[in-house]
Amino acid sequence: MARRNVLPHFALIGTLALLSVMSTGCETQADYGLCDLDEEVTKKGVCTGSDKGNNGTTSCVVTKHPHCAHSICLSYFSTQSVCSKTCANDSECGAGTCWPFSDTESYCVPDTAKEQLGG
Repeated sequence: MARRNVLPHFALIGTLALLSVMSTGCETQADYGLCDLDEEVTKKGVCTGSDKGNNGTTSCVVTKHPHCAHSICLSYFSTQSVCSKTCANDSECGAGTCWPFSDTESYCVPDTAKEQLGG
């Protein structure tokens, strides 16, 4: 019986495992999954300040976020930023409500974000 060198097989398995770990960092998030609004990403989006209901806190929507299924990441009055989508009414938002961000844009906000703000 001939002996085979298994070292190349272990190297291949290790490389595949490393690639798998690296790729999970760029995984696309579903609605209400967490997303980052770091300074570089925020520059590419639409952010607005507001004092409505929370003493001058800021809400931010990024409409070309690379890690969200619908490319939208939002922070509702400084709550944890989550992936979202556009909407016309509450029935499109599942466990959330349709929030009018501006005169022309509305996005789904998770109920948990509104609960954090007491509303």
